[in-house]
Amino acid sequence: MSDFSLFKQFKIPSKIKLTDTFVKSLMNIAECKPFLDEILTTPLEVQLHRQAQIKAITYSNQIEGNKLDEKAVTTLLGTSPSKTRDKDAKEILNYQNALSYAETLAKEKKLPSVRDFCDLQKLVTQDLIQKNQHGRLRTIPVSIINEATGTEIEKCPDPTQVPFLMEELWHWLRETEDTNPFAKAFAFHYLAVAIHPFADGNGRTVRLFQQVLLLQSGETIARYVPSETVVMRNRSRYYAAIRQCKSLQSTHPMMEFMAECFATSAHEVVEDARALFEKSKKLSPENRMKQILNFAKELAKSKSSFQMKDIVELLPDTPRRTLERDMETLVTEKKLKMTGEKKGRRYSIAQKRSPTFNL
Repeated sequence: MSDFSLFKQFKIPSKIKLTDTFVKSLMNIAECKPFLDEILTTPLEVQLHRQAQIKAITYSNQIEGNKLDEKAVTTLLGTSPSKTRDKDAKEILNYQNALSYAETLAKEKKLPSVRDFCDLQKLVTQDLIQKNQHGRLRTIPVSIINEATGTEIEKCPDPTQVPFLMEELWHWLRETEDTNPFAKAFAFHYLAVAIHPFADGNGRTVRLFQQVLLLQSGETIARYVPSETVVMRNRSRYYAAIRQCKSLQSTHPMMEFMAECFATSAHEVVEDARALFEKSKKLSPENRMKQILNFAKELAKSKSSFQMKDIVELLPDTPRRTLERDMETLVTEKKLKMTGEKKGRRYSIAQKRSPTFNL
């Protein structure tokens, strides 16, 4: 085992301590998992994931001083302009690309490399900083700055030491492989921020990589929990936790703060999901089946049939099993015609038979 001598030299604590406060937050997170696991098997999953992405993009950038709110970000991402001169808009578009790359990294079985980490920062800072400082470890001195007040939190290690500190950080990641995923991800968050490996984009890149670590460890809940929303609401405490880690020579202040933010956000997501679920149930079976029949009649004009997935897209707020029951009812009542086996099953409007007469 490494003694992490460089961390010690720069007084960067690296030991993980599971305090009672941290464990309590883990229990709060665990309370949310059963409901989210259930709801994520429904069509609401796509909606919840999209909401989480919008919030993560908005508030991770707001922590760093971006002025665009959730509504503006939603509109911007809906139009997807390829180029913009507005700095705030560019940060949003960059972060969307970086978040997509983070999800790609999370699907890989092996631990992402320092190069992957730098590639995340390259996407975050594209066209925003000098080219010789984006996508690579910094070559200039930097400090941790509170973007809300402009005050310096603390100076960071000399740039000549950054490559060696990053090597030690990745060694730390390998040694903590079997540690609780949340403890590891949140402690990494502190260590990476303390090193501040980049000229700019450190906070955003670290938050993205925290997401990668959680998803790689099997904590799929992280895809739907934008803890950045709560971090932004408590930004002063975020910077205080960084200072406390150094002064107390322990990672637990940052671990406790980030776990609390994640747990709070998880409960907020559950509340939102419950509201969406209740909204979907309020659509009566009669109204749902009327919409399905209207959809089928429109397709009949072009002599087209449809599949169950088309109905799921038509009524995204309604659970799939509920829609399957609606379809069974319509087939039983001979309002829809069903053909084919289960996987390739197709539906079309039932044609009314013309009356026949015996002469």
